Amino acid sequence: MARFLVIQTAFLGDAVLTLPLVGRLRMAFPEAEIHWVIRKGIEELFEAHPWNFKLWLWDKSWRGWWQLYRTLGSETWDAVLVVQRFFRMGLLGLSLPARVRITYDKNPLSVFYTHRIPHTFGAGIHEVSRVLSLLRPLGVSLDMPSPPWLFPPDSTMLNETYIIVSPTSRWQTKEAPFEYWANFLKTVPSSVKVYLTGLEQDRARLDSLIAYHPRVENLAGLLSLRELSSLVKGARQVYAVDSALTHIASALGVPTTTVFCSTVPEFGFGPLSPNSHIVQAEEELPCRPCGIHGKSACPKGHFRCGRELPTLLFAGA
Repeated sequence: MARFLVIQTAFLGDAVLTLPLVGRLRMAFPEAEIHWVIRKGIEELFEAHPWNFKLWLWDKSWRGWWQLYRTLGSETWDAVLVVQRFFRMGLLGLSLPARVRITYDKNPLSVFYTHRIPHTFGAGIHEVSRVLSLLRPLGVSLDMPSPPWLFPPDSTMLNETYIIVSPTSRWQTKEAPFEYWANFLKTVPSSVKVYLTGLEQDRARLDSLIAYHPRVENLAGLLSLRELSSLVKGARQVYAVDSALTHIASALGVPTTTVFCSTVPEFGFGPLSPNSHIVQAEEELPCRPCGIHGKSACPKGHFRCGRELPTLLFAGA
């Protein structure tokens, strides 16, 4: 029986965008064992997945790395695929007994791998396509599987029409000013329920938006990842910034409007669902993008990428 190990321990959104690779492996090798190393804390979203893979968790410490090495190194792998460009996971993939080792050419240890796949960033190539390119040495289809890639239970809110608004990010320059979202909420018909989502630390800030629509409920910090994905599954539309919620919506095939401020869609992290849209400053700004992930504050001090966004209107439900 073939045995494959996929290593992707980055953020939640990165893990969601790795699901198509896991799905293609499962389709190509229905009897194979597929193992997947992910970051500890996000496993709930992927547990009991019908594609039948085993999860291994990394706590971001060297001690946790050593434990993974000792456990996974007791087996021989037909292929190890490191879906990252960073040293520690590159070292793990290199250290395990494997017939084939595949990673990106930008991983600092890729020279020692059997296959080095070009990693092109910022050329409009979607991250899912970059991830799927790692399957080329295995002769597996690189076509993006149709969603869903996540399979949460149905939402309990299916008896109502609702949208999700998720305007926060761990990086401040990915966020449009809340005034922008307040003006958007004024365009949403009162017949449509609005759920605000975010992290627990976003809850107080999101409360400030409740006054701008008669049927807003702030769920920030109240949902597990599985509950959040169920909520997304039942939504008519998701409105979000460049964040994991966009990718969860893509995995579920839910139409999404993604607002880009300091980052750009050309990085390859835009929405994939049909009838999705991208909103960004119409004027080309020489300082944009200012980084891959965004920053804690605008380096120029003016934040034009967030303050010069075109008006966001409700698209219907």
